[in-house]
Amino acid sequence: MNKAKNYTLIAWVALSMFFLTQAIIGWFITFTGGDIKPFEKISLSTLIIIAAGAILLVEALMNFMDRPEEGEETQQPDHAPAKPQMNFKSILMYVVLVVVILVTGLALRSVLPVFKISPWMNLVLAAIGFIGLKPIFLRKKRS
Repeated sequence: MNKAKNYTLIAWVALSMFFLTQAIIGWFITFTGGDIKPFEKISLSTLIIIAAGAILLVEALMNFMDRPEEGEETQQPDHAPAKPQMNFKSILMYVVLVVVILVTGLALRSVLPVFKISPWMNLVLAAIGFIGLKPIFLRKKRS
């Protein structure tokens, strides 16, 4: 998969999980008799923060867990595999990017629209997201 498809997949799954979580929280509050109004409002900036934050988190984890390729390990048969080392410069870069995403998202909160979505609609959006994974992203390559 190319990077654009990977990033789209990450954001898609993160937003699907967010809508599922919102549905579960909304139902729990409804059944316990609480006030559901604060949980029905979802800002577009929140969705942007979730999508961008998920992409950044996965990218940071993938870079942190970067291992040598299979071909690189077999070139030196008596060489023990190297332990992964922490690169503080890249960790600091990711922390700065997270702060930039959060500040930008919060600054846009007053400008971007807020949607009112019921728990049932959140469940429908989560179902569409999870069902859409297979035909859109998990297709087998044709030879």
